[in-house]
Amino acid sequence: MKNREILEKTQSVFYRIISRSFAAHKPSHAYLLVGDQTERATLFLAQSMICQQDDLACEECEDCRRIADGNFPDLITYDGLEKSIKKEDIEYIQNEFNKSSLEGKGKIYILKNVEKSSDSAMNSLLKFLEEPLDGVYAILTTKNITKVLPTIQSRCQVIHLLPESKESIRMNLASEGITDEDARILSQLFGSEKECLANQDSEVYRDVKVYALNFIEDLYTNPSNLLINLEISLMKKYKGEKETIRMFLNMVVLGLRDLFHVKHSMSITFVNHIDFLKRFQDDPHLLEKIELLLDTIYTIDTNANLALLLESMVYKLMKGV
Repeated sequence: MKNREILEKTQSVFYRIISRSFAAHKPSHAYLLVGDQTERATLFLAQSMICQQDDLACEECEDCRRIADGNFPDLITYDGLEKSIKKEDIEYIQNEFNKSSLEGKGKIYILKNVEKSSDSAMNSLLKFLEEPLDGVYAILTTKNITKVLPTIQSRCQVIHLLPESKESIRMNLASEGITDEDARILSQLFGSEKECLANQDSEVYRDVKVYALNFIEDLYTNPSNLLINLEISLMKKYKGEKETIRMFLNMVVLGLRDLFHVKHSMSITFVNHIDFLKRFQDDPHLLEKIELLLDTIYTIDTNANLALLLESMVYKLMKGV
């Protein structure tokens, strides 16, 4: 999926603002993107400033690809998190962009995390923004707009980006080549794309996914072996590991929720296991089971003995089978 489609769905305000300005051929000479999720928007905005195939970036032409690869000669990028942005950096940009364009197209400078700039750099940037050069565009990003000089803000088109939602995380993961099912599961389990990517190839995640599906199958087809199977798999391999136990319980909740959703033709998380989910009959106590699992998750941090906690949970689940 292209960034354009993702941004249109997950960053509608940003997308609407730039769509209108580029369609009118009146992009701002400086943008200030505010929030934690600025990378995708920054790239797409930079591509849109150069792309000549459409009002917004086509993401496929040579210029768009070179911007994405960081190989466009009239593009200069500094990141305040890597190294504090200095006055000399701003002066370098000014000197380079006073020269003739290497491409005969727009020139772009990107200052990521601009709040991580020295006072002298901020003042130099302000002067640069006050007297913009034709064909020169600035993209500034910040996680904390209160640390950016109000005078700099006033000379930029300020766009506040939305925080990551479960849906935006899922779409971002899918664009990274992660399978639809894993993108759905990971986006429900973790609070950021970074966490999802850190876990998606882990042995723990793969194990927990198998254990969760096996647990659901035992719950409805072989409840007498529910505890012993859990003990020889999850509890044996990951004894005492609270985060792994929590991931397992959350994944079981997702699976049980899917049992309800699949019966009512609703969207499910385990999309590759729809036939598996359809095997089980309607459960009048399904919501009670989910509530029990959620209570167990809540209790994990206050209970020193995970084994006893899980045993108690299993016995209560078996009573409802």
